[in-house]
Amino acid sequence: MRNSGARFAVFCLALAAAATLAGAPDRAVTASGTVTKIQASERTITVTLADGGETRFVWNADTKISGVLAPGARVTIRYETAADGRNVAQQISVSRS
Repeated sequence: MRNSGARFAVFCLALAAAATLAGAPDRAVTASGTVTKIQASERTITVTLADGGETRFVWNADTKISGVLAPGARVTIRYETAADGRNVAQQISVSRS
């Protein structure tokens, strides 16, 4: 009997955790444009956006990069703005020309 009570408690905790994650807002936004500069040593990429503005993004070990990053490449970047103001890329997708 004790075993089934413990299992039920674990099940309820797992269900509550899943509900919390499912309800968490996704703070990521997407930007598209053309790569103007890459600084691999700093893990940064500068992109000219469709509206003409330029934005700098950083990537890390968790960033998923599909395609080959090079100046002139068209990219779509999914990112979040960190507390320090940096745009941290979650995913960088290079368009095929």
